[in-house]
Amino acid sequence: MNRRRIGAIYRKDMRDALRDSRVLTALLMPLLLGLFYSFAFGDDAAVQKVKVGVVAAEATKLTEAIQAQAPDSVRLTFVDVQDQGGLERQVRRKDLDVGLVVPAGFDADVRAGKAPSVLVLVPSAPSGSGGDFVAAVIDRSVEAMAGRAPAARVVQRTMKPDEDSSEVALTRLGSQSVFVLVSAIMLLGMLAVYAVPAVLIEEAERKTIDALTLIASPAEVIAAKGQFGVTLSLVSVPVLLVITRSRPEDVVGVIIAVLLAAVVLVGIGLAFAGLLRTQQQVNTWSGIVLLALLAPAFTVGLAAPAIVNQILAFLPTVWTFRLLADAFAGEQLYPDRWLAYVVLGAWGVAAYALVWWRLSRHEA
Repeated sequence: MNRRRIGAIYRKDMRDALRDSRVLTALLMPLLLGLFYSFAFGDDAAVQKVKVGVVAAEATKLTEAIQAQAPDSVRLTFVDVQDQGGLERQVRRKDLDVGLVVPAGFDADVRAGKAPSVLVLVPSAPSGSGGDFVAAVIDRSVEAMAGRAPAARVVQRTMKPDEDSSEVALTRLGSQSVFVLVSAIMLLGMLAVYAVPAVLIEEAERKTIDALTLIASPAEVIAAKGQFGVTLSLVSVPVLLVITRSRPEDVVGVIIAVLLAAVVLVGIGLAFAGLLRTQQQVNTWSGIVLLALLAPAFTVGLAAPAIVNQILAFLPTVWTFRLLADAFAGEQLYPDRWLAYVVLGAWGVAAYALVWWRLSRHEA
């Protein structure tokens, strides 16, 4: 491949992109959405609302004692739950911030000077969550009921979400960081299926793609177009992280994930553009392709059925989200990280092979 020809095509695409309002729209929309998320879904609220589920065999004064310990910045809501199994499911899904299992005769044992046990169920949540607060004040609440210390034995159990669900990231990182990741994936997706095809289709309509295939080989055209899309991605995602004030723990991991995802998604965008003929077709079908790529975003924080997770596992953006979440957390939140590289690699090979085949036929 000739680097000079690749560079010439790449520079032409960059100049065209800077003058194309459609490309600028694909860049600005996710950036503004990420900025909105960073403020609208802030993790630190002035008044913290905490939902406490309670399974109690009989009426208890424990809830009143806990309420008395809460400061003005914490608003507690107690919800009666029928059984411990149901309570565990709701805490695991984060429908409830914390769960309490109060045994029969708890109040009487406290007054009699005994030390009854109370089970506290908390989700695997970031430090400082409402569940952590309730768990921390149980001892003081029971001591206030008995007028002495120690008055009860507190057993705490962490209800971890399923390892392969998007709840892991929401639980570990918080809503603000997760929505920034969703915006980053949306940005990569819009550049891939809207901005890159827009430039390529414009060349097809103006017949300049014919000139390109005359002076450059299909591999050189693909390299230039891929470099164009990857450059936009590597510039825009850091801008998104800056304006949302995001600070990932593993910066190198973020760079690797964004670079790998950009290469793969741009390949998908080029393959998508090869199936179209006009800009109107790009406008019509790009939304559907983008919706498919963003499908994982709609399951964040939801207890999706296993079949849904299995279907989504075939999408490259699922594994992009997981790689980015691992990098933001600075630890491996999801198992089988190697599978992310396998799935993304398979999509990349298939996409660029299709693009090469289409360009070869056009040249012929």
